[in-house]
Amino acid sequence: HVCATCAKPFTRPSLLQNHMNIHTGAKPYQCPHPPCGRKFNLRSNMRRHLRTH
Repeated sequence: HVCATCAKPFTRPSLLQNHMNIHTGAKPYQCPHPPCGRKFNLRSNMRRHLRTH
């Protein structure tokens, strides 16, 4: 599994998909707290953010 944009190799398709969010600017993970609604490109970043609430 290799990134078509930067040729970085990945061991799993899911890791490549997460990496592609960086190139595309996609932010599919949204904070579930209604007044917040911040979006993140990685689920781990969203989870880290949740600790601030």
